[in-house]
Amino acid sequence: MELTYLQYFLRVAELGSINRAALDLNLSQPALSRNIAALEHEVGTALFLRRRDGVKLTEAGRLFADRARPLLGQFALIKEEVGQTAAGQVTLGLPQAWQNVFTIAFLGQFVQRHPAVALKIYDGVSNILRDYLLSGLVDICIMPFEPLSPLGYTQTPLVREPMIALGDAKAGFRPAEEVPLSALENSWIIMPGRTNVLRQQVEQAFMRRGMRMRMQVEPSTQDLCIECARNGLGIGIVPASCLQGYANTDNLSWAPLKGICATWSLYENEARAHSEAVRAARQLIIDALAGKPLWFGAERVPAVSV
Repeated sequence: MELTYLQYFLRVAELGSINRAALDLNLSQPALSRNIAALEHEVGTALFLRRRDGVKLTEAGRLFADRARPLLGQFALIKEEVGQTAAGQVTLGLPQAWQNVFTIAFLGQFVQRHPAVALKIYDGVSNILRDYLLSGLVDICIMPFEPLSPLGYTQTPLVREPMIALGDAKAGFRPAEEVPLSALENSWIIMPGRTNVLRQQVEQAFMRRGMRMRMQVEPSTQDLCIECARNGLGIGIVPASCLQGYANTDNLSWAPLKGICATWSLYENEARAHSEAVRAARQLIIDALAGKPLWFGAERVPAVSV
């Protein structure tokens, strides 16, 4: 089976259209159709349902896509290890919440110090980053702390920050006054879905207090959580790092949740520990967090203070 078949297949699956995928891949539509047909023949089953408005994965196609993505990721890592020097490429998984408080400044420093290293960035909420990590697609990832590190990764706690309750002006939150979780018992809560690690932690906090977490809107991004809360759809719960750029926004009130924090850890792919580029990225992450004031309520975890 040719790897290009897998790449073409995944692009068609992502775009839901052979025509759009062909345009994106700079192929003719008949050529791409032949490649997909050849792949289906080799696999022995149909991977797509053809419809007038595009294509849709069959059940077998969904299973094949789940297996193909990590295979391509692993092949990319193997190719880099064999064919490139350690100064080749680093793949980072960075939390969406940290974009304005850390990511942009970090990337600027890294590019300046290591111009020969190519950076590939996955930026997303915790459950998306965890999927990338479990697929072996990232060398280094910053995600919420887990009691047991995923197989093949070492974990170093980095930063602890408060979780924030936010709503419109009528919610009346004040940054200087912590909000007990009990105050939200009858409120509609806005957070990402249950696969999100921080959502799971907050839901467990509700359960420990014998409370039910009432959900109505489950955005897939932190920014949309904030916008929904600002427009009065409920009480958003996000890490404090998300507030950069929103703290002084009209019609938004916010306050830290009492006793509920997010702890972020650095996860390192053990298979890439030999890479000088990966080691350089790790050190710069720790140096960047140690050498600057952190955002509202955030503190470095003592184990990695330098």
